[in-house]
Amino acid sequence: MFGCYNTKHMKISREVRVGLLAALCLFLLYFGFKFLKGVNIFNPSHAYSGRFVEMRGLVEQAPVYVRGYKVGQVETIRYDFTQDTAFTIVVSLNKDIRVVDGSSLRLIPDGLLGGTAVEVLIPSGADLADIPAHSELPTSVQPTMIDELRGTILASVDSALYSVRQLVDNVNGQLEGDRLNTILANADAMVASLKASSYKLDNILKNDLPVIVSQVDSVLTDLKKLSTNASEADIAALVARADSAIANVNTLITTANSTDGTVGMLLHDNSLYNNVNGTIQTADSLMQEIREQPNSIIWGKKKKKK
Repeated sequence: MFGCYNTKHMKISREVRVGLLAALCLFLLYFGFKFLKGVNIFNPSHAYSGRFVEMRGLVEQAPVYVRGYKVGQVETIRYDFTQDTAFTIVVSLNKDIRVVDGSSLRLIPDGLLGGTAVEVLIPSGADLADIPAHSELPTSVQPTMIDELRGTILASVDSALYSVRQLVDNVNGQLEGDRLNTILANADAMVASLKASSYKLDNILKNDLPVIVSQVDSVLTDLKKLSTNASEADIAALVARADSAIANVNTLITTANSTDGTVGMLLHDNSLYNNVNGTIQTADSLMQEIREQPNSIIWGKKKKKK
């Protein structure tokens, strides 16, 4: 009897142990899967959602940042291509992250290999109200470096293509009709004119230039002879003539300073000055009398004094 009881008790214990082991395996499997997905099972979180037109390569379990610090991950991505904002993502954030009014979700480049992450933009301010969990937040997309380069390069390429197009149009306009023939004819005429000018220049260099050079040499020789003759001229005769002229001038000055000659007397005799001065006074008295008694001078009658 006791043996049967022990055997039955052993069977129940074995079943319980198997059940507990199975539950433990399921627990480890679930939380191990969560751990492999990057979910911190020991840190509670709350979720927020957002809608996007495109994902830019975003996948589930992508990191979620706040000012460059990882605070969660992307839990799920749902899509409905009948809507403009076809993608809806759900992000889980640590519960110690305070999401306030004005917060939003933004897709950002993550890493050098072209990955995409989510950034939660939270405004500063302690007096802002909290946004409840499971709320939908506004969204935006940050342009990548490739997008910026693409815009710059495309603008440069468009400008270059526009310039090339204008150049091609100008060339086509020049080549239309008989313009090409006219251009070629003008080029031929220019080449012929250059050939003729070159021929004339050759003749000048071969025929005329030696004659000109010989004439220049002759002129230079004559100038050299002239300068030699001028240097050998009778300079003494010129100096003698200058001395004679200076002596004549000195004689003239001496005669003027002497009282013997007429010029000296005119310059040094005071009687000439006195005579001239007396004559001027007599003339002045006569003019005064003519102004006062013109009749007495003209008709010989003097005006009676009262």
